[in-house]
Amino acid sequence: MCAQVLGGHSGASFSAILGHEDAKRHLSEAVRDGHISHAYLFEGIPGVGKKTLADAFVAELLGNEEEKRLFAHGNHPDVKKIRPLPEKKSISKEQIQTDLVGDIDIRPYRSRYKVYIIEEADKLTVEAQNTMLKTIEEPPSYGVILLLAERASSFLPTIISRCVKISLQPLSPDLIVDTLVSRGIREKDARAAAVFAQGSLGKALMLLSDEDFSLMRSDLFGFLTKAPELEPIDVLRGSALFETYKKETRQLLDLMLLWVRDELIYLATGDPNRIMAADYREEIVRSAERYSLEKLTKLVLLIRQIDTDLSQNVNRDLALDKLMTGFMIK
Repeated sequence: MCAQVLGGHSGASFSAILGHEDAKRHLSEAVRDGHISHAYLFEGIPGVGKKTLADAFVAELLGNEEEKRLFAHGNHPDVKKIRPLPEKKSISKEQIQTDLVGDIDIRPYRSRYKVYIIEEADKLTVEAQNTMLKTIEEPPSYGVILLLAERASSFLPTIISRCVKISLQPLSPDLIVDTLVSRGIREKDARAAAVFAQGSLGKALMLLSDEDFSLMRSDLFGFLTKAPELEPIDVLRGSALFETYKKETRQLLDLMLLWVRDELIYLATGDPNRIMAADYREEIVRSAERYSLEKLTKLVLLIRQIDTDLSQNVNRDLALDKLMTGFMIK
């Protein structure tokens, strides 16, 4: 149950981080002026850059190049990482007691600060949060605790009130596309990944490494292109996609939602250039013109409802038939 010394992308610098200018400026000024809080809460969607920004902040706190080198190689004795244990789904009060509360009173070995990075901190149990509360309220002068989480709402108000909150907003699709293209990704592939990633560079990179994603997207968008012209029985057969890609049901629903949103945007504005799935622009325009704004609005609500239903283990076949029926032209 011992805390792990931090490894990973610890060599990051603020200047190398994509976007998040306000957060970088706040943290760099805090280091420059010596106004370091004892607790920070980094919140944002997965893959948006929380870990990279936290690493850059810690590197700046450590100061000299030798300290940064140790940190970059995962060997710095004064930087600890806490995350759910492999066999656990949460971070327990016992783990926090051992890895944080019982450890922080030991002074740093070689640095001015002793830093604790709690990854997936929204998995802290209520008991674990209460266990660490006094430490956050009255830490030793050298202690710095970084909480990395998707949502601040996962924490007790008493925890939130004692942290400096660093909220990372989703990155713009164009910024993600430019970054991917600069890394040698074809613009068409980069744009498809960026649209689906919804502001997460990490998710875009993951999708580009997944050969099945491109095929799944092509299959689904091919069906949605034809759906307005299909006979009702053929529309219902579209549910076969959810069997072919059963493990990716959530991704299929998200892709379907993006398609319908593009149709809505086109019908509402008449501007095809605002369609995000640019490589399917002509198909989306043609499909959208067969529907009404009211119909597409209902489809958005229906997709969200089916997503909720499937997560609650309703009858899968009936739920998917209901979803496919929504695309029928009546």
